[in-house]
Formats: sequence, structure tokens, C-alpha cells
Amino acid sequence: MYSIGEVSKLTGISAFTLRYYEKIGLLPNPQRQDGKRRYDDQDLRFIRFIYGLKHTGMKLEDIATFVEDGCLLVQNEKDIDITDTLRKRIEILEQHIGQLEQQMKQLEVVKAVAKDKRNFYANVLKEQASEAVKDV
Repeated sequence: MYSIGEVSKLTGISAFTLRYYEKIGLLPNPQRQDGKRRYDDQDLRFIRFIYGLKHTGMKLEDIATFVEDGCLLVQNEKDIDITDTLRKRIEILEQHIGQLEQQMKQLEVVKAVAKDKRNFYANVLKEQASEAVKDV
């Protein structure tokens, strides 16, 4: 079991943000021990997943929609029909994947331009060094 401080260190998410995500319903209420939040490995995986969605640009509203029905594995054990929830989650993830693919294309363009600039500046330095040798 992890404390909120340990989860913060392991995930890079501040304790304040973890409490906020809990408050707005993105994270379920964690277990408590002596009044303090305690997280297990499953909680940690879920927190990392949620943070990954947020960190890659998914809106909090979409994340909230994604998680509003809770853990599907637990629901499925109770023979609850999760078909609509699965479809909704697939749709949200497909939209997010599309946005990520667009971002990746944009980043590739920026990366190519940055590499061209780096090579240009490196060549200018080489030319300056070559000119300095000729002047000697």
C-alpha cells in the first residue's frame, strides 16, 4: 500500500492534484488506514493511466466520461451488461488516438525543421572554423 506522498513521487502527480481528481470523480475514493489515503498497485496503474490521458491532452470531461461507470472488471464479475460502456470507452479512445496521431504528425514536422536548423548552424560553424584556419 502506498501513501499519497509515495504515489505522488511514483507518478509525478502532486498530492494536491490527486486530491482534486478524487474530488471531481476522476479517481475513486481510496482506501483509508488511520484516516490516511492508501493506494494499492491497481490504484497506481489506474492513476498512471488517467494521468497519461490528461498529459496527452484529453479533456478532464472526456476522462470523467471514460471513468464514470467505474471498474468494468468488477462490474463484469456481477454479470452486468457493460456493452454500452465498452462502446463509449472505445469511442473516446479512438477520438483521443486520432488527436494523438495528428499531434505526432505535427511534432514530426517540427522535428524535421529543428534538425534542418541544427545542421545549418553546424555548417556555419564549420565554415567559420575553416575561414579562421585560412586566415592564419
